[in-house]
Amino acid sequence: MSSGEQRSVFDANPAGATRELRQQIGHQVVIALSAILRNARSYAEDNAVFTPVLESLQQGIFALLESDGIFELDLMEDAVYLNRQEIKLDALTLPLVINVRNDLQKKGVFGISAALAPPKSELRALVGVLSPRGPVRPELRGDAARPFTALRLKTSATPSAEDAAADRRARLVSAYSHAVFFVDHTIQQLRVAGELIPLWAASRVVQDLVDLQRSMPLRFLQLARCKAVTDEYWGFHAANVAVLAITFGARLGLSKARRHDLGMAALFHDVGMAAIPSAILERQGQLDERARHALKASPLFAARAILRDREVHAAALERALAAYECHLDLVPGPDDPVTEIGLAGRILSICESYDALTTDRPFRSARTHDEALKVMTTEQVFRFDPELIDLLPQIVEPLLR
Repeated sequence: MSSGEQRSVFDANPAGATRELRQQIGHQVVIALSAILRNARSYAEDNAVFTPVLESLQQGIFALLESDGIFELDLMEDAVYLNRQEIKLDALTLPLVINVRNDLQKKGVFGISAALAPPKSELRALVGVLSPRGPVRPELRGDAARPFTALRLKTSATPSAEDAAADRRARLVSAYSHAVFFVDHTIQQLRVAGELIPLWAASRVVQDLVDLQRSMPLRFLQLARCKAVTDEYWGFHAANVAVLAITFGARLGLSKARRHDLGMAALFHDVGMAAIPSAILERQGQLDERARHALKASPLFAARAILRDREVHAAALERALAAYECHLDLVPGPDDPVTEIGLAGRILSICESYDALTTDRPFRSARTHDEALKVMTTEQVFRFDPELIDLLPQIVEPLLR
């Protein structure tokens, strides 16, 4: 995969249902940019003349973020692409595209992207950057004196090493944030039997995480330091388990495809909690028998969620199995059946336990790294593969730096 292909968090091509939406928004964005460039010659960025056109641009970006998870406009010499889809130009729009492309390329800008929703203030800053009074050669994040937080400019056909590194860092944060959102939204929608985010969207996020782990392993692993400070525990927990599991898989020399499957199973491993009442999840102290039975059944709901309304294939079955098996004990109790747990389930079991133990919960405080390892190798030793658990301290050591 080339560096240009890796830019998107979600690959929009498989989402045929939104092709017409991208076509419509492509025209909308080109018209908005044309108006911005034209009016920026005469007005400052805070002028009211920009209000309707910035609203149109913002709405277009929001719509693409909602449907594809990314907004990425590329102005090529021979075509315009929005989220990798070529926009068909009519006789009225073509002259506007030519003018927009020529004006932007004079500033060394070849495209605009966003993985997060830009506020109106940042869109007005974009007006300033693109105006004749703005920087002669904007950077990846616009004006260095007032850098963008959500928007990114494609500032050359071949990004510099510095720009490429900054882009990877932005993609890393974006992919992690989308993983958190995906899990929280999935649990919410499962609770109300609502529409789920397409599976290809989660797959693209995980693929980005796998690619980024390889290119920046230390910074990637340190994402697992992020902890929920609100009620979004399940999203952060699943994203952290994905980070740890992908890192674990890389340490074991697993193929890229296997690491991708680990990440997918990690995102889904706890979505079965959607079937558990919040009162049980937040209860302090000992659980009664009914609550214990409900929690014990949640892995089955997680496995079902992976397969819900989707084509069943070998990879999906393996992910569903791993999401279920990671909750089982490697050495079962006297009344429990002996289960052969696969490698993916064994890896996820270790990763999810470590992150859970080192996170504050309503019923206990977070354990330190050393305390978590002690619990996992004494009180919980029956849960884990002894050879894999021995690798854990070396794998998570960068989190202590």
